[in-house]
Parts: sequence; structure tokens; C-alpha cells
Amino acid sequence: MKVLTINPPVEDFTAYNLWAAPLGLLRIMEHFEKRGDDVTYLNFLDGREIGENGFYPPAYRSWGRHSYWKKEVDKPEELFFVRRKFNRFGASDNKIKKLLMETDVPDKILISTGMTYWYRSVISTIDIVLKVFPGVEIEVGGTAATLIPNVFNGIKGVHAVTGKYPVNEEITGTGSRYVDHLKFFPANLVEGCPNRCSYCSSSLFYPEVKIKNIEKQVYDLEAWNKRTGFTDVAFYDDALLLEKGRYLKEFLKNIPPEKYRFHTPNGLHLKEVDNELCKIFNLYDFPQLRFGFETAFNRFDRKTDRDQLVNVVEMLKMSGSGKDKIGVYLLCGIPGQAVEEVEETIDFVDNIGARPYLSEFSPVPGTVLYDKHLKESLLDFDKEPMYQNNSLSSWRSPVFNFEVMERLKNKLRRIYSKTQND
Repeated sequence: MKVLTINPPVEDFTAYNLWAAPLGLLRIMEHFEKRGDDVTYLNFLDGREIGENGFYPPAYRSWGRHSYWKKEVDKPEELFFVRRKFNRFGASDNKIKKLLMETDVPDKILISTGMTYWYRSVISTIDIVLKVFPGVEIEVGGTAATLIPNVFNGIKGVHAVTGKYPVNEEITGTGSRYVDHLKFFPANLVEGCPNRCSYCSSSLFYPEVKIKNIEKQVYDLEAWNKRTGFTDVAFYDDALLLEKGRYLKEFLKNIPPEKYRFHTPNGLHLKEVDNELCKIFNLYDFPQLRFGFETAFNRFDRKTDRDQLVNVVEMLKMSGSGKDKIGVYLLCGIPGQAVEEVEETIDFVDNIGARPYLSEFSPVPGTVLYDKHLKESLLDFDKEPMYQNNSLSSWRSPVFNFEVMERLKNKLRRIYSKTQND
């Protein structure tokens, strides 16, 4: 069977590749490849062949991070009130059509989806695909397809699917030849998360925690490194340090400490950290650890507390980590939260010797805080998913307005400036 897989472009105010890859789609491609099917992958967001005149080309930074091909486009009417430029990230419609017409007619088309508020970019891509390949079955999967399936099921000839293809511990996605397109290796050791945080959708995608095939991913990493020469590894786990880092340790034990650089864009769980893990973080190259903490006051979960954060920061310092290496994610704009609470949390994290990072709240369908935020929101993000964008948090929140957010961000800039001067 000929299978065409597509990663669509994105239209948003901002987008940047901080170790992002459609790992779910890569897993499905590996599944079809193992069956012996003919798989073609068109990456309209971050592919090598999508650039053209009129777009700003990607700028590449260290550690495998980079911007996307970008061009300013007209904002949708629903977003006219936002005083920011709106951009197409990835391929233009003309480029998409051209690349599709150069592709053999497939038997099946699979399209991945990212954030819910990017759904219109997916629909735009679907419209072009339907014109080039009329009558071919189209399935959409991924984040938006799972959280807002009716948006896509309403299109004739299109079906939103979840869990249709076997994504077991043996199918990691890293065995696909298409990882060679990446400047970093996407590792995922633990699927799902034991916590059930009221703002997080992890349990909606993975009701149970499962351990992936770690030995296979070590093999795939070494093979990828030999083929590409790249050395950055990004962990996609929601619970990377499960059981005191048992599975991370298993992954690292046969890897030379000086060979790779490891990144943890998802917040690490503080309660799992002990002295042994801190020593591992310093033995291997983890240039920036990021821990999930949300808030120091009036907490709405029980997965950690201030004392745990203080203890972890002290252990990391004793192991040799500096302040620039210890990052802490703080949630901002959640229902019932006060501005003073966020300001005090920023100061608390700064004073104990860690680096605070603000994460502006984005409501996720199916979570507890989604409904709570909908009751207070100044925008109806249930009716219009584009309003779920974290870039619109200051337009949704009755408390964290634009002026408040600027004040908080200026506070962080002063902290970062002080750290650089130390």
C-alpha cells in the first residue's frame, strides 16, 4: 500500500522549533514501514524542500533549535483585535500543491495535527489535498484531532482517528528513516504520566503509563548519530524521572557521558529527584534542566511543594549545577490566580537560586481547568479554538491583562539580566 503522511504548516503569531517533531506520526510511519508499505513523508512545516522566495529562511541556533520558514499573512477576522503580526510558518499553499502533484497517488493519506488553535492550517492543507487527490481516504490524528475531533469529522472524506494504529512499546518512531531529517533525536522512554493535573491532557492521550522499548531507542540513537553526526537528544516524556529516574538511568547506562547533549523541554517532576539523579545530570550533558512547579502558593495539586523545590535546588548546586542550569516553569493566568501570587513565586524561585520561566496558561479541552477558565474568560474559546492560544492569555483573563503581563515579563528580564552579569 502507498501511504502519504503529512505534517501541515502552522499559522500563528509566533512559532519556534524547540526540539519539536511529530513523533506520533513518525511512530505510525515506522508501523507501516515494518509492514512493508511504501511510505512518503511530506513535512510542510519543517521540511528541507519547502523554502521559497518571499519567506524568511530558518535561523539555526545551538542545540538543534531553529526558527521556521516564515511569511507574514493576513490575520483571521476573529483575531483582528490582537496587536501582533500573524505569520505562516512552513510551506505556502502553492508549494504544498506543487509537492503534492509531484507525489504518486496514494492509497491512504494521514495528516498530523498539533495545537487545537492551529486547526485552520490543517483544514487549509486538507482542502488542497482533496483537490489534488480526490477520492483518497484521509485520516487526521494527533493532538487537535483527539481534543476537537468534530472540527475535522465535519469535512467530507475526512476522519479524525485516535488509537487506530498499534503504537506499542516496540514502535518508538525513532526506527523510522525519517528521523535523519532532524538535527536532534526525539526520545520517549515513558509514555503517559501518573499525575492527573487539572490543566494537563496527558491522561486523555495515555490513560495508562507504559514503558517504551529503551534498548531499541539506544540502538536507534547510536545509528542516527553515525548517519547524521548530530548529538542533541530531546526527551518527549511527561514523566521522564518516573521511579527516581529508573528508566532514564537504564537509557543512559550504555551511553558515553561525553557523547551527547540532553534536553528536557517538558517539566521534570521534582519529587523524583535525589542525590544520585543530580550526579547523573552533572555527569552527562544536561545544559538546562526544566522542572514543573506551577506556583509556590495556593497550590491546586499535590505533586510537589516549596520544600521539595528548595531541596532539589540545593542538591543540584552541591553536584555542581549553576543557576543558569536550573529552570523552573511557573504557570500564569490559571483560574482564581492572583497577580501577587505569581510575582511572589517569581521572587521565591529567584531567591533560592533557580531561573523562573513563565508559562502562560492555555486551556485544553477535556481538562478540569478548561471549564473553570471558560466561566471567567473574556473570549469564548470553546466556540472558537483559536482563542485557546497561550498568546491570547492576556485577552482571555480578567486578571492577567496585557499591562500585567508586561510587568511580569519585565520583572523576568531584570532577573535574567542580573544572572548574566553575575
